Amino acid sequence: MKKIVIVTRRMVMGGIEKSLISMLKSIPKEKYDVTVLVMGTGGELEDEIPDHIKVDCLYGYEKSRIEKIWNYTKSGKFIRAFKIGWYTLRARMAEGAYNQDFYHSKIIPKIESEYDLAIAYQAPASFPVVFVMKHLRAKTKIAWIHCDVSQWVKELKDYKEYYEKYDKIFCVSEYAMNKFNNLFPNLKDKTSVFYNILDKEQLAKMAEKDEGFNDQYDGIRILTVGRLSYEKGQDIIPSILMKLRSKGINIRWYCIGEGESRPVLENLIKTFGLEEHLILLGTKKNPYNYIKQCDVYVQPSRHEGYCISLAEARAFNKPIVTTDFVGAREQIESGHNGLIKKFDENEIYSALITLISNPSLCTKFKNNLKRTNVNTTYEIKKLFESVG
Repeated sequence: MKKIVIVTRRMVMGGIEKSLISMLKSIPKEKYDVTVLVMGTGGELEDEIPDHIKVDCLYGYEKSRIEKIWNYTKSGKFIRAFKIGWYTLRARMAEGAYNQDFYHSKIIPKIESEYDLAIAYQAPASFPVVFVMKHLRAKTKIAWIHCDVSQWVKELKDYKEYYEKYDKIFCVSEYAMNKFNNLFPNLKDKTSVFYNILDKEQLAKMAEKDEGFNDQYDGIRILTVGRLSYEKGQDIIPSILMKLRSKGINIRWYCIGEGESRPVLENLIKTFGLEEHLILLGTKKNPYNYIKQCDVYVQPSRHEGYCISLAEARAFNKPIVTTDFVGAREQIESGHNGLIKKFDENEIYSALITLISNPSLCTKFKNNLKRTNVNTTYEIKKLFESVG
């Protein structure tokens, strides 16, 4: 049985984590012994990991570093306790993610196991990239690129030496791969595309399990799914919604997700008086009934890699308006099965007016999406080929 280890940060509700869950569910337990090493426990998606997959926390299960230091001290392991305290302090004083990751890696006990395949599955400039290369023994090592690395140019300079040592680099879209190759042209031969795994039939089953909208609203429902953050672009929604409502359109916009931008959005909602019209639903482990029930799906992101939530909206044949982020054109052909617009509130507003006032266009997009194969379950073969 082949042994695979995957290193990630924490199984919080996010696109990277959801795509990892989909991949884990696609790996046959009869052939592969899979371990997921996380940097922290308690994420919303942790219990979605299949039962047969081993999960271990790199930093242990203490609630804090102080508790860890105290436990080692009580057991007489004074040198180990000192090292944890010292390197934790150095990490906090260090400038930049690379230096912080370097010191954090010193805290983790040595892992003796040897694997057939080790995977760094996180942001391009992050601890897993360093840890997999420096601290795991594996026949093959793969790094995963989930985003537009042109947004990480400064940070990635320090990680170049690690990427050069990886056997393969998988990018979640053609555009993401091109951006990576532009930054590291010498790594082009080891870089390829691995689309996030999406199973349309499984999504349809999940849409039947949990609740959807329950507010008895009878107007047009717009939905956006994603972490509430600057990158995801929800901050332009209030002004777009105000313009739509000024036209007398009976419309309500819902956002699924949590994140650091919630206070910003709540302030904008209050400023524009949109308390009844822009609804923050919070995190939903199963958002698929909401996607199924919405009238229009909007993805207003500034930056993305492939965007799993956009792929999920396609799976439910929804009329879609999306911004022109990296990877959007691999999912949507503008004017054929959706609309792609610049990240600009006026352009998104105009696109929504076009859809709302033109039901036949919505029908066209839905029908064309029905004829599109959105399943990417075949991608898992690339992983098996990497294991050998």
